[in-house]
Amino acid sequence: MMSDQSDNLVNLLLPFGITKEEAKIYLLLLKKSELTALQISREIHLARTKVYRLLDKLNQKGLVGEKLSDYGKKFIAHSYHQLDLLIAQKEHEAKMLSETKGVIYDELDRLVGKQQSPSKVLYYSGLEGLKQITWNSLKAQKELCLFEIESMSAFLDYGFYERVRREFVDRKVYVRELTNEKNMAPWTKVKEFVRQYWQCRYIDPQELEMKFELLIYNEVYVMYNYRGGDIFGVEIYDHSLAAMQRQLFDFMWLNARKIKIINDGGATKLK
Repeated sequence: MMSDQSDNLVNLLLPFGITKEEAKIYLLLLKKSELTALQISREIHLARTKVYRLLDKLNQKGLVGEKLSDYGKKFIAHSYHQLDLLIAQKEHEAKMLSETKGVIYDELDRLVGKQQSPSKVLYYSGLEGLKQITWNSLKAQKELCLFEIESMSAFLDYGFYERVRREFVDRKVYVRELTNEKNMAPWTKVKEFVRQYWQCRYIDPQELEMKFELLIYNEVYVMYNYRGGDIFGVEIYDHSLAAMQRQLFDFMWLNARKIKIINDGGATKLK
């Protein structure tokens, strides 16, 4: 049982940027109070030279210190509350990455733009492919137009789509949606998305039955299907096609019936 507990603790330490071997040494020192490198080497069956390298890394992370005694150098474990510092470091690194993301994206866009032809078609398959298509739609500038069959979060990863909706809010992307559904049950907890960035209108399926999900944003026209066993999607990058499809969407939007949003969860009722 003790071995199982130790293995579990090792796995819990991994997200802090601590390797399995480092975690084993740290837990051993917490348990034994103080040990020489040789004793650690024998306990976890690692070469002493490697143990020294691992101890040095743990020292840099503030988890292990040294103690001089009459019998030579020994190593001790610092308080596990030092993990707070590792968390703070990761938060700082994440903040720095987020702050530099825009600059990196601009440079990569320029690089990709030089290499790519004006038009291209990309194919995706499976649930992960649909997730990638959805994530790509976050590149929409100001607005995303959507012909929707039904909410994908009803049978895909709800947490993922909640994150996407929060990203739409953060990036100030407005979503206009056309649907065959007269009424919708609540489908999100991102209130700001429903209140400020989402509009929905109804089209009678006898006028236009939606069998494919369609997205239009920037110069991209997207089609995907997730009903049945054949899950696939297509992204078409073409200015003229996207412009034409946006005109068709706007025509349908003007002729569609308004839907009343009845709560912050996105529940709707046909007026």
